[in-house]
Amino acid sequence: MRTETDKAQLYDRQLRLWQKDGQAALERARVVVLGSSTLASESLKNLVLPGIGEFIVVDDALVSEADVRTNFFVRASDVGESRAQSIVRNLCEMNPDVHGQAVVKAPADFADLSNVSLVIACAQPDKTVRALGERCWSANIPMITASNAGFIAEIRSAVREHTIVESHGKVWPDLRVMAPFAELRAYADSFDLGALDSTDLAHVPFVVILIKAADRWAAEMGLEKKGLTYKQRKEILALVQQMAPAAGEENFDEAVEAVNTSCSDYVVSNDVNRILTDPAANTADAQTSNFWLLANALRRYVASEYGAGKMPHSGAIPDMKADTQSYVNLLRIYKQKAEQDKAELTQCLRKVVQEAALADDHVSAGEIDTFCKNASQLRLVRTHALHHEAETAPELWDNLVNEGVSEHYALFRAAGVFLEKHGRYPGIPDADTGAGDLDAQCEQDARELRAIAVDLMTAWGNKDPEVAESLVAEFVRSGYMELHNVAAVVGGIVAQETIKLITHQYVPQNGICIIDTANNLLAAVKA
Repeated sequence: MRTETDKAQLYDRQLRLWQKDGQAALERARVVVLGSSTLASESLKNLVLPGIGEFIVVDDALVSEADVRTNFFVRASDVGESRAQSIVRNLCEMNPDVHGQAVVKAPADFADLSNVSLVIACAQPDKTVRALGERCWSANIPMITASNAGFIAEIRSAVREHTIVESHGKVWPDLRVMAPFAELRAYADSFDLGALDSTDLAHVPFVVILIKAADRWAAEMGLEKKGLTYKQRKEILALVQQMAPAAGEENFDEAVEAVNTSCSDYVVSNDVNRILTDPAANTADAQTSNFWLLANALRRYVASEYGAGKMPHSGAIPDMKADTQSYVNLLRIYKQKAEQDKAELTQCLRKVVQEAALADDHVSAGEIDTFCKNASQLRLVRTHALHHEAETAPELWDNLVNEGVSEHYALFRAAGVFLEKHGRYPGIPDADTGAGDLDAQCEQDARELRAIAVDLMTAWGNKDPEVAESLVAEFVRSGYMELHNVAAVVGGIVAQETIKLITHQYVPQNGICIIDTANNLLAAVKA
């Protein structure tokens, strides 16, 4: 086994993305993969390399000659052997720290979801997906499904509830220019811009310049620094330019660029508001997750006199033109504010855990620290359930239509209906079909597949549905064969979404992704 130092060197690049906490979550994960096709192998390759803890491949298929041509994780010597065992053996050679296991049974018969972090279903019939999807939904286990028919592929994800603290989203710096807290106000007041020479003036942090300009604008206009219009922010911008000793001073240019974002009212994002107003943020008992305990505390913090409608400060500020001592002093002030805010939120949390009859240290100091630093970037994802799709119209149907991929989606579902009716996918010859009869069978399959798709679209409320013959032809021509280059792309996306869900970092896909490589199309349809 590798030491922590060895792992730090081996995983250096990915640690920069999801840090030690994310890597630890990945190494604790137990992922079940239904199917052992090329798509399954490519998805797992991108999980084994970064160090997934354990993976289980469930399939009863045997390695065929066709597999050797398209699946890089089986060998010619594996023909006739269990495909699941073959890909597990070859995948584990890539990373000895990863534990792989093969379960040789039909994916539809797999039932053990104990200690499972996530399920991936690769090229599985809709019937299997629905049955297992319902069980995963009940247990709140994330599930990702992926199918590949020639040049066309589909990825769907379903999770009842997924919470994210470290979403790594882009947010504007929280500088509190329009309502400086006491320490920031004192720091800004310590600068007498009129008494500084041009050299010293060029090293004043732009935050101070903005505070001075906003104060001057409010005094001249006799107005409060709230609810400013675009015109009023332009007036502050003009004052900043007047205050500059000369054109082109970098710190004054930084202040000009920051006027629109910093001279606006403080606003809590819609994503965070959705969490704070969720019923779960008003619940506190022994079964409540740490995220919702912290969200409950955050709701109280924001509503308190101290919080005054604002998030705890992260302590981070952008780099800026200033002399070293001025920047260090300013950074220290914001970090001290962040510590004060964290202490206040911790007091709110203590009340929450007491109401839940939990220990005061039930939520670790590290969790509190990470939560406070990322409070303005919290996310909550609740997808639609896959097992309801057969019973009702897809809840994302209008979005699929708007993105121009409704026909692709309908054909994937139609292929599932075709499989249940005939026991094979369209384009795959019957056992008694001769070589000379294959063209006639493909034409018949295409007509039937298109008719099923039209019927489904009609049932979903689409008037006069059209299904392009070229799309139908691709589904039938491929016979649901997985091309390695397409499977490699789709497998990469599947692994990426898996890592997001396991680490609870970055925002995962919430809906359906359709990929049509023949037409250079990729559409991520959001709920």
